[in-house]
Amino acid sequence: MNSLDRYFHIRERGSTLSKEIVGGATNFFAMAYLIVVIPATLAQAGMDYGAVMAATCIAAALGSVLTGLFANVPFAQAPGLGFNTFLVYTLCARYGYTWQQALAIVFISGLLFLALTVLPLREKLLDAIPMPLKFALSAGVGLLITLSGLISAGIVTADNNLLDIGRLVSPGPLLALAGVFFTAALLLHKVPGAMIIGIVAVAAAGVPFGVTVLPGHVTAAVDLSPVVFQLDFGGLLSQGVLPLASALLSLVFTDCFDTVGTLLGVAGDAKLTDNTGSFPGEGRAMMADAAATCAGALLGVTNVTTMAESAVGVHEGARTGLCPVVTGLLFLLALPFAPLAGAIPGAATAAAVIIVGMMMMSGISQITWKHVEISLPCFLMIVGMPFTFSITDGIALGCIAYVAVMICRKRAAMVNPWMYGLTALFLAMFALQVLA
Repeated sequence: MNSLDRYFHIRERGSTLSKEIVGGATNFFAMAYLIVVIPATLAQAGMDYGAVMAATCIAAALGSVLTGLFANVPFAQAPGLGFNTFLVYTLCARYGYTWQQALAIVFISGLLFLALTVLPLREKLLDAIPMPLKFALSAGVGLLITLSGLISAGIVTADNNLLDIGRLVSPGPLLALAGVFFTAALLLHKVPGAMIIGIVAVAAAGVPFGVTVLPGHVTAAVDLSPVVFQLDFGGLLSQGVLPLASALLSLVFTDCFDTVGTLLGVAGDAKLTDNTGSFPGEGRAMMADAAATCAGALLGVTNVTTMAESAVGVHEGARTGLCPVVTGLLFLLALPFAPLAGAIPGAATAAAVIIVGMMMMSGISQITWKHVEISLPCFLMIVGMPFTFSITDGIALGCIAYVAVMICRKRAAMVNPWMYGLTALFLAMFALQVLA
């Protein structure tokens, strides 16, 4: 215990060994759905389902452990769902790349992101974002993960990008809503491990109702050979320069600002940040994210990113890198039992995700809403994240609106010069997505 405390500064950060372990385990259960969802998505591009399942577990373990040991922050990593759909529907279906070429593009984007994190440019871009927008990050991420929880539970449906109410009388949504109130009751009574208890309880209750579907096979063979080291750099220019430039800029910016949004949003909500909105280990966490993306591409998955579900573990009291180390080790332990771990339904994780999303809304109280030059960009950033289902797009809307409003208010000189550069890059990203 003493060696762990010295390395991770557990007591110094107001945490305990039990809080870190429970937080890490809660993160794992909140993220376990990725074990089956990611291979199901990438299989549409022709990738081997079982190999991607194994690669997902290893990539999540590698990214989480690296973040914990190198950055000592309580944020877990895993291949992001948005990046998987981007590979399948944009890189492969729209641009015409093979999945091997798409993985090569992911690898290059990871190297570019890594270069960005080690350059002073990273700090200048982050420092350029006004403090009110950093407060808005927390609320925006909270709404995004709340929407994600509502959709995964079936409380809300998202067919053809149109949101609607789900069938609330069906077992999944009913169990999810029951889980919300059950978890809330546990939190009110200050029961340790309330989030993980809620997840396990709903998952168990879902078995007789068919919500939790136990797999036919509890174990699965670990074979990475169909996808590992399959990157193809030879034909990246076969589709032209514009699609490649659009793909790289989109991946780098999305990986960077999804990570920034999650890190600053969750850290700010947990009171881990200082008066500038930064926190110790921020730069190292981004380096770990970028390195994990490169490693993930070699393994056979898309961009590994800091997961918003990390907020669940943070709200269990986790404050150090021991939390993601526990999460990563659980992903490794789950590797031969991946089908069983992936059986945890969205209805089970929804309660924890929804409650944490609610808690993350506290950041809006720090925003001065009576000044339009502040309130409008913050509002667009907050609503932009759930409405576009993208942290990066929400940040882009907020930054572009801030610069535009400040110019209209004849306060252009008050805007950090780096903010103009950041806004120009966001506009270039959107333009390339349209033109490619």
